[in-house]
Amino acid sequence: MKLPYTLRRNQQEIIDTIKKGLCSKNHLVIEAPTGSGKTFTSLASALPFALVNDCRIIYCVRTNSQQEQVIRELKEFKKSGNNISAVAIQGRQSMCPQQKDDSELAKSNWSEKSKICKSLKMQSKMGEAGCPYYRKLLRPTKKLLETWSSEIYNAEEFTSNAEKEGLCPYELNKLLLKKAQVVIVPYVYFFEDFIRKYLLGWMDSSIDKIVTIVDEAHNLPDWSRDAASDYLSLDTLRSASKESEKFGLLLGDGSPPSFFLDLVESALKSLSEYHIPEEEEEGLLPSHIVSLDSEVPTFETEMMSLGKMTLYRLKQQSSDLSKMGQLIRQTLLEKGKRPRSYLGSVGDFLCRWLDSIESHSIRLVGKKPLRLEKVCLDPRVMTGFLDETAGVIMMSGTLSPLDMFRDLVGLKPESILERYDSIFPKENRLVRYVNDVTTSYRELNNNPKVWIQLVDKLESIINKFSGNIALFFPSYKTLESALNELKLSKPIYKEYSGMNQEELMNTVESFKSDSGSVLAGVMGGRLAEGIDYPDTSLEMAIIVGVPYPSPGVRQEALQHYFDVCFNGKGWEYAVESPALRKMLQAAGRVIRSENDKGMIIITDGRAGKFSENIPDLELSNDIIHDIGNFFEA
Repeated sequence: MKLPYTLRRNQQEIIDTIKKGLCSKNHLVIEAPTGSGKTFTSLASALPFALVNDCRIIYCVRTNSQQEQVIRELKEFKKSGNNISAVAIQGRQSMCPQQKDDSELAKSNWSEKSKICKSLKMQSKMGEAGCPYYRKLLRPTKKLLETWSSEIYNAEEFTSNAEKEGLCPYELNKLLLKKAQVVIVPYVYFFEDFIRKYLLGWMDSSIDKIVTIVDEAHNLPDWSRDAASDYLSLDTLRSASKESEKFGLLLGDGSPPSFFLDLVESALKSLSEYHIPEEEEEGLLPSHIVSLDSEVPTFETEMMSLGKMTLYRLKQQSSDLSKMGQLIRQTLLEKGKRPRSYLGSVGDFLCRWLDSIESHSIRLVGKKPLRLEKVCLDPRVMTGFLDETAGVIMMSGTLSPLDMFRDLVGLKPESILERYDSIFPKENRLVRYVNDVTTSYRELNNNPKVWIQLVDKLESIINKFSGNIALFFPSYKTLESALNELKLSKPIYKEYSGMNQEELMNTVESFKSDSGSVLAGVMGGRLAEGIDYPDTSLEMAIIVGVPYPSPGVRQEALQHYFDVCFNGKGWEYAVESPALRKMLQAAGRVIRSENDKGMIIITDGRAGKFSENIPDLELSNDIIHDIGNFFEA
């Protein structure tokens, strides 16, 4: 394999480590900071192994920008004389040209797009109108596939070029998968079981022939738990009631669905009043259909009591709703409409709720919005299959503690765990924490002066520094409270909950082009992950407190579950580890190249306990003096 670059410090070591792991059929967890060339080194190791062992590479990414980075590296490998074929997969939302001319398709979600697409393809096969872009692929020639396989495109380039040729980019991509050596996919394509089976079928491969690379893998545990969770909201129930009136369908016992839906809403309200404590947003439901304490209501007992029904009838009526949804979706599809059914969504959710009580999940009732929710506690529900693959490479700049990450995603106990130092000059980065302030919930609630001291500390640092500063808060609530009280003469650019991507990027660009300004975001948010602030556009990051998860029944359940799974280490796995990763991600925004110079300050005395996993972290006894000395030097 010809390498496109001269290797930098650490890179040969990383490549050798990955090769060793793959050859021994082991799993690898590699933490390497910005500038290490994680994408390049993972490909430089995995490509030769895959070629020799008749394997394929599935490269999993979370965002489109990460996917583009992989494609850029693969293009460099190809330019260097390596014969490589690669396909970048995205969903129909990004790759379907037909939706430009079909408003129903355009406003559909991914599941509805799939149903519409299937219908249009069937029409095309039968010689009817169907999809003009798919029609040209009904009999793809060998030459056509060879032509498109000969180049490496990012998803945007591929979509544009295919559309110009009158071809469906999504379906053409699927045809090219059979010969692709590297397939770059969003997490969902590989970690969702039913989609993975389709993907492997399109690739004409089996899981034991797949080398898996996961980019920015620190996101995987939370993504997996979210993907395996489920909820039903009051809005969906009320939309289902309107749909019931529109279609006039009846349940199997002859009653209108609206009566059953009203019972579900009443049960939700009753459960929220009983289970949600004052000043809390959600309450834990018993994990049994009938609570061990018969006086404590569950969703099932409330429905049986309110509707004077048996559990069998509850399941039957939920199934009836699900079947109704299938009928409505098919009817809408035949009329060329978006195949959306709220009745079906309610029925499908209730069938899943009633048919499974899992040890790895909890059940909640929440308000704002009023909802039933099944929350997955164990990422391994989504990642447990990885042991079946030909090899696994998990990479990120923020995976510490590595053994905890390994355990959370269910990798082998003997997995190779390696952490590499930054290749950038150490003198360009200063990391300090102060111990006279905190964002501890307990201390803030017990003593109002603690908050005043924190605001004063932030003010003194910001007003004494002339460069661009980013403030990263534990939550949007803390962010807003601080900005309302900080007396600053500098321009402030801030992120808020629900901010759309275009507005967010405009805010970032305005901040970068300004001088002596302040950017305010939250740890774990988009400003603190995946965005570069080059040169002097960011010279200081202030991490405002240790971002421990908010207390509540959800967090307590997660900590208890991890206590049971990981030998009493629930606090470390559920609280400390996520907080550390968020701090490391935020801190990583400052130094993005060997020429960058910057300082990271953590305004919380509790940061000292993380010194083993935050490189070069030291206590500052005079932070203003330390700032002056560092930047003057």
